Amino acid sequence: MPFDDDDNPAVEASTLQTDQDAARTADDALEDEIPDYKLFASMFNKKGVSSKTIRKGEKDFESHGTRVQDTALETSRQALEEVLNYTRIHRQENWLRAWYFPDWWTSQRPDSTHDDALLHERVVVMEQERGNWMRDIGRAISGNKDQLGVGRLWLLPEEALYLIERGTIDIWWPDKDFEELLPKVIDNGPTRNQFGPDDYDAGVPLSLEAAYCFLTGYEGERGKTTLPKFQVYSHLKRAGFYIMRAPTTPTPRQDTSSQPSQSLWQWLFSFISRDKTPQHKPFGPLIAPGIYRAYRPIYQQLAVLPRHKPSIQPQHHPVQEPFRIHFHVWKPGGAPFSKKNPPPPDFRIAVADTADSELPTLEQIEALLESTPIDLPNPAWQGPGKLYQRLKHGHRNVLVAVVDRGLVNFMRFGEAAFGEEPLFERFDNRSGGRGGKRGGRRGRGRGRGRGGRN
Repeated sequence: MPFDDDDNPAVEASTLQTDQDAARTADDALEDEIPDYKLFASMFNKKGVSSKTIRKGEKDFESHGTRVQDTALETSRQALEEVLNYTRIHRQENWLRAWYFPDWWTSQRPDSTHDDALLHERVVVMEQERGNWMRDIGRAISGNKDQLGVGRLWLLPEEALYLIERGTIDIWWPDKDFEELLPKVIDNGPTRNQFGPDDYDAGVPLSLEAAYCFLTGYEGERGKTTLPKFQVYSHLKRAGFYIMRAPTTPTPRQDTSSQPSQSLWQWLFSFISRDKTPQHKPFGPLIAPGIYRAYRPIYQQLAVLPRHKPSIQPQHHPVQEPFRIHFHVWKPGGAPFSKKNPPPPDFRIAVADTADSELPTLEQIEALLESTPIDLPNPAWQGPGKLYQRLKHGHRNVLVAVVDRGLVNFMRFGEAAFGEEPLFERFDNRSGGRGGKRGGRRGRGRGRGRGGRN
């Protein structure tokens, strides 16, 4: 068997060039999930950045006495490290700085009638903001402008970490007082301080690693988010969805005292039920012998066990972590999105990590669905042709984002009411009778064929 060093590239180049290009194209198509770092290296066009092609290497680990394959793999690793070690910079005209104040809203509250349920979780404040990313990220605290921190954009941990990771903002650790770094807001908007990007007396810029340390933590830590929740948040944001954290307070129940009162005749006729549940005897067949001209009485006798019927006011059970609503998600496009008055969300998402959670029990899923408002199917989905769409949508539905070592998958749970979709009614409600008998009595005449004798 010839070694790699004994191959003559001048002889085999003309015959193998086409096959190698075709094989390389096929490999790239099959391995499209692996990032091609040579494209990043060519975009940099800087000194000290490798522009060599990162070869994936042939999957041949049989030792043949040379170091050709080891050299190719080492060259590929070196090009990968040089691309990842490239220093990202902020342009002066696009530079935005944010300050990390984790305990600012724990000691004081803004003088505002609009209370923010997540105010104590907002730990990053923007010095200046601009861009279309503010559609669903951050919240400007309303209140008296003489109070420090009011009128500025405050971010949640997952929002700040997402903007830092994509290079939109530069987060700093403050070394001066809040009033000196972020003065009071005037009528024209937030005022900017005199500290520039090179004034390290005001604070210290934090790296991406430091931002992960300060903004991620365990479940229940104030001012932090868990790593699985941030992975789900960044995954949906990169897909183009509008996403906001769901409030931790339970959804208030609807007031049923405003229902119209019944009249005397309605109250009397309410004791007469046409769909009375039949009483099953402890012995004998389920269906009583007899002649039935409709399917309804037959299936009513077969309904031994009570079926689930969704209710607008269900009996709320306490939700258990991690099976509770964490994010509200809206589809992109359509009407303009407003984070102050958002429409009802298109999806409600709970985040579960496979490292510390298992398959949810029936009680956990029931409590999770009961914590969401009722979401009836589309009124246009009427008739037997839309039966499966109504069952799939259900009366309540929740998406559970399952995070497995950074890989995000979504599972949908819905409150389907199969008992509310009887199939026999469309056969009982058919119009028209069955018709008479096929033929009448035979005539007594002796005519033959179509005509009689002359």
